Amino acid sequence: MGGNSKRNSNSNRNSNSNSVSSSDSNGNRNSKSNSKVKIIIACVVLAAVVVGMYFVYKEFMPKPQDGSKNITIEVIIEDDVVRTVEISTDAEYLREALDEVSLIEGSESEYGFFITTVNGRTVDDSKQEWWMITKNGETHMIGVSETPIADGEKYELTLVVGY
Repeated sequence: MGGNSKRNSNSNRNSNSNSVSSSDSNGNRNSKSNSKVKIIIACVVLAAVVVGMYFVYKEFMPKPQDGSKNITIEVIIEDDVVRTVEISTDAEYLREALDEVSLIEGSESEYGFFITTVNGRTVDDSKQEWWMITKNGETHMIGVSETPIADGEKYELTLVVGY
């Protein structure tokens, strides 16, 4: 009888240690599952924030003005205004107005329309030249195709050297 109780206690220890081991591995699995769930939730929340920001931008972004408008364009090379163009247009966006008077040329890229030529002056890539758009002397962060125009606005197209 004494031998049986030792065997039973040994087998109880083995089963207890097995149950502890399986609970540890289950606990690890649960923590791995929990971290995966947290990652998925974080991705969903991030996606929702991005979509929300997109709709807020679309709602509050500058809107084009309907009807006839007059805008002024200055072409600036080496700190000198080489040409001032007054444009009367029904266009809603800057690129449309500039195309009407054949002031710019360029190419489409994955980032939008890239201006390469203004008033017949083409940039020289080897000198890192590019055309910068400013509005009333301040940096303009919207592409020429997406810039809505309004009556009385003034834009500058400046040849810049260096990226």
